[in-house]
This record gives sequence, C-alpha cells and structure tokens, in this order.
Amino acid sequence: MLEEIEKIKKIGIDPYPEKSKRDFSISEIILNFRKFLKNKKRFWIVGRIMAIRDHGNIIFIDIKDETSKIQCILKKDFTLKFKIFREIFKIGDFINIYGNAFLPKTKEKSVLVKKYVLLSKSLKNFPKEYYKFRDEELLIRNPYLRTIFYDEDKLIFDKRFYIIRILREILWEKGFVEVETPILQTHYGGALAKPFKTYLEALDIPLYLRIAPELYLKKMIVGGFEKIFEIGKNFRNEGIDREHNPEFTMMELYYAYCDRESLMKFVEELIKELVKRFNKKFNKKEMYIIEYQGHKIDFGKKWKRIKYVDIIKKYTDLDYFKNSLEDFINFAKKNNIEFNPKIITKGKIVDEIFKKIIRKELIQPTFLIDHPKEISPLAKLNRKNPELTLRFQGYIGGLEVINAFAELNDPIDQKNRFEEQSKLLKQGDEEAHPYDETFIEALEYGMPPTAGLGIGIDRLVMILTNSKYLKEVIYFPFVKEKEN
Repeated sequence: MLEEIEKIKKIGIDPYPEKSKRDFSISEIILNFRKFLKNKKRFWIVGRIMAIRDHGNIIFIDIKDETSKIQCILKKDFTLKFKIFREIFKIGDFINIYGNAFLPKTKEKSVLVKKYVLLSKSLKNFPKEYYKFRDEELLIRNPYLRTIFYDEDKLIFDKRFYIIRILREILWEKGFVEVETPILQTHYGGALAKPFKTYLEALDIPLYLRIAPELYLKKMIVGGFEKIFEIGKNFRNEGIDREHNPEFTMMELYYAYCDRESLMKFVEELIKELVKRFNKKFNKKEMYIIEYQGHKIDFGKKWKRIKYVDIIKKYTDLDYFKNSLEDFINFAKKNNIEFNPKIITKGKIVDEIFKKIIRKELIQPTFLIDHPKEISPLAKLNRKNPELTLRFQGYIGGLEVINAFAELNDPIDQKNRFEEQSKLLKQGDEEAHPYDETFIEALEYGMPPTAGLGIGIDRLVMILTNSKYLKEVIYFPFVKEKEN
C-alpha cells in the first residue's frame, strides 16, 4: 500500500488533494445529454471508478457519484497524460474528469475525457463491479460496501431519511414543536425495558442511557408546552433479532388536552399523509397502498380496532379475567413460549403469548386497545373496567409500530403503580419500571389531560421499504464481533 502511494507521489501527484471541481452531477449530464452533446462545452464531473476496460489506445472507465453512473472514454491522441493513467488509477479510486458529452458507436451516453485529476486513492482491492461483494457478513460489518455496490440498498436509506424528513414536516404543519430531552439520564423510564448503565465521575453518580424520552417530555408538558415531539435514539439492553436492535430510533409525541380517541384519529391522519407523500416520490402509481412481504397494505381505509382481551380469547380460548395464571402458563408451555417462571405474572405471560402467536396476524393497519393495567404503568385507567387502561398499540404487517395512551396524570395513582413496579424490580424483573420521585414531583405540580404517542421509525421504514429485517434499514446495526 505504502509503495503504491510513494510511487504516485514520485510522479508529482498528490493522492489526497483538498480541492476538486464539479460543474454538474452525473445524473444532470445524463438527463440533459442532448444539450451537452450539441453545445460541445466541456465540464467537470466527479465520481468513484467502478470499472476499467483497457484496449490499448483507448480506455473505458465507469464512474459513479451519488446520483448515477456514466461511461468515460480516454483516448491516446486526445486525453492529456494518457499513459500515466494506467500507473495511477485502479477500481475504487475517486477521480475528477474534465471533458464533453460524447456518443460512441455503441450509442452509450459517455464523456470524452480531456484531462483528469486523482481525488482520493483507494488502498483496498475492489472487485470488478459485476462480481461485487457477496460476503454477507462483510457487508453487514461494512455497510458502506453495500451502498457502493448495491443501488437498491442505498435507495432504502434514501427512503429512510425522506420518511423522517416528511414526518417532521407534517408535525410542524400541525403545530408541533420539536424539542430535545436528555439521552444520559439519572432516572430511566418510560417503557418496560432493561437499560444500559454508565457512570458520571464528575458528580459521582450512576447514569443510564434512555430507554425512552417519555418522562422528560411529560415534564415539559407540566412546564407549559402543549404540542411537542422528539425524534431520537433510544437504547435497550436486550436481544437482537429480526425486529430488535439495542439502539433504535423513535418519534415520541405529547399532545395536551387531547384524549385517546382523538389521538387515534390523529395517528390515522398522520400515517395516511406520510404514506401519501412517500408514495408520491417513490411509488407514483399508488397513493395509499404499500406492498409489504407479499401483502398489499391499505392506509386509505379506517384502521381496525380490536380489544386486547378479546383477541387473546379468540386465539387462546382463555378469558383474561376468568382464567387463572396457571391456565395461561399451561397454554404457553403447550405452544413452546418461553418465559421466566420466577417473575411471571398474568399480564406478562399473556403479553408473551400475544407477541409470539397473535401479533403476526395483524397485517392491515390495526389499533389494539384497552391493555391490562399491569403491563401499562403509565396509562390512565379505563373507568368502565379499572383493570384495563386507555392505551392503544398500532400494528402494521405483523409489527408493532405504535404505542400510545391517555397519559396518567394522577400523581397518587402513578406513585402506587411505580411502587408495584419497584417490587417486581426487586424480585429480579430487569424490565420493570423503576420508581422515579422526580416524575411524581412534576405530576404533583399538575399536568393537563394529555395523550402520548411513540412511533418506531425503524419498523415503519421496514414496512414502507418492504424490508424483512431491521438490519436492512439501520445503516450501522449491531453485529457480533468478528472472531480472530
């Protein structure tokens, strides 16, 4: 590698210059090719060399920038420093080209190269583009290789970033303010999950990476904000599988003076508008239809609404209120559903049953409502049945994408529920919600009736890009360290 760099320097060429020239992107050249061909004006373009075909007195190269790819032609009797090209360049190098539009006998849109400049020397051996990289493990560990060689993979991330952009735009249009809350927290909470722990030496205190921004956002509602949202990273010290990554992106939103019913209507409108704008850019034939893993999902229709206890009874033939914990444990064992017998409760075992055998059946947009109090420690109680809460989850394509509820703003009730969760935490339930006296104190100052919403951005992107695995839509997913 060093010999290669020294050889280039001896010729008097800087392998890593600071400046480059660019008049047009490659896609602009291709789209306006007739115009460039007619006026014969020369221009500067940039890109990475993806292929070299050397025919002696003529060399064909393919270069690629973020927008497209084009063939460039170097001729012995036309291109300056033609011979030196062979000594300097290989596949993977970045090049600056000055030339004009040219149409060879093959009629392939091309650029006739007058001169060139090396912009960045690649020290790795790139395969020919036809062969690409087929080592799946290598591609996962080095995602930049995926997006160099596979345009379809890069398109997924173009779509991802567009989805986040239009989600923000829609919320701004609806009068929501984007805010920020701490990622390093003295008290973690807002979900039932195991946190990552760290330590702040300056203050001699333990800290946690947030599992959710919920409690901090609700403190802002107490502080006088009424329509707020945050898009950011959450961290949960849990397993890695098709739909879980320890670091993931969430959008959380809190809407003061909004009830659960109004929030469900808001969610329908929000997702519908998002899909419409997404399809307008990427799927111009459709307005509200998304193809996901063989299913046509229609966001133009009203979402189904199913009660949590009703769907449990439908698939298990067990009644959440009438059947015992033992009945649900026996059902779980028969269906090979794993659970921790030391910390199992009816709410936990029923939720595991739902996740393993029922969730995958909810393909069309569906609201699951009225979850048990035991698994919803931050949601208001349903007055018709105080064992249930005013919570709803949104399912699309068999994935949980949305979690929301009418927020519990009664400090006495919240304190009691935190105490119940603390007991589970002491018994060894690492996902139980810890007691947070700072949040209770905030509620004691008074929080207006509020509805809160969380949307899993990664899973939403999976659905809109028809991706089967979470690792396909996260540019840097967590993977096991390579064994030496």
